[in-house]
Amino acid sequence: MAQNVPCALPRCRWKRLAAAGVMGCGLLAAGTAAAQQDANETGKLEIYGPLAQVSAPPAGVPGALPPPPWHQDLRLRNTVIIGAGALIVAAYGMSNWWQEGFSGGFKTTNEGFFGENTPHGGMDKFGHMFANYANVRAFTQVFQAAGNSRGDAIWLSALSTAAVFTAVEVADGFSNQYRFSPQDEAMNIAGAALGVILETHPELDEKFDFRLGYSKSAESAHWKPFSDYSGQRYLLVAKADGFDALRNRPVLRYLELSLGYQARGYEHPGLEHRRDVYVGLSLNLSRVLADGFYQGKKSTTRVQRTAELAFELFQFPTAVYADFRID
Repeated sequence: MAQNVPCALPRCRWKRLAAAGVMGCGLLAAGTAAAQQDANETGKLEIYGPLAQVSAPPAGVPGALPPPPWHQDLRLRNTVIIGAGALIVAAYGMSNWWQEGFSGGFKTTNEGFFGENTPHGGMDKFGHMFANYANVRAFTQVFQAAGNSRGDAIWLSALSTAAVFTAVEVADGFSNQYRFSPQDEAMNIAGAALGVILETHPELDEKFDFRLGYSKSAESAHWKPFSDYSGQRYLLVAKADGFDALRNRPVLRYLELSLGYQARGYEHPGLEHRRDVYVGLSLNLSRVLADGFYQGKKSTTRVQRTAELAFELFQFPTAVYADFRID
């Protein structure tokens, strides 16, 4: 998300992105309603995938059988998730994001990605990627809990996440305060794609995580994990437990190796800009949880799955790092 004019207090893009994720499924609501109307009128759906919940002709069509009750219930649950998210984010956006209104033209800006002279040293770009990735991972579980199959839940989550973040970027292009950033959009799509890859390839999900780590920076007066860029650290984590050769090693199975990136000093004029890469060693909390409370088994209950998701997305203070300064 690129601002059109300088701002004395940097707006929290992350709050916008995190809230936008709630709307992740929102833009599919109209498609759901239109598809259902088509089914009622013609006896078939012209869409495929998770929204294609009616395959038999409706009552009143010769030879038709009424759809089973669970179809109706699932459509209702999906629509509630989709519609509620759309309403929440639309209302929040109009009152907080675009309160200065919209112009008649579409404006773009070239912010770059991770260069030293970019607005935030690339931390905002990783924020876009992580927000989309986290939404795909989290809302997959929400749609599964609603009764969708795993495959349908993944695509519902992924398509709606990509759609809403793209819509927010396009709206920025027409707003008076922001501009459309192609770099932001590229990172949005990359994050959603990474979420789909790990959700559809469990053998990779067992081996790798993409995480956000946070420690309050000296420039921030308060604990602000989503807006204090200088305190954020993004990590690609490899888990020994996911590799056959290490899974049964008594100590090694609990360890993780991470590669991280952090940029500091970009939020306040006059501070030195610094970018670092990190190599870290951390504790696999999902494996600790499984071995300590679930007889070594993972994902056995909803509580355990929720904890595992948190451990996959956020780096808790169980790691040590060696840092290598870029500039």
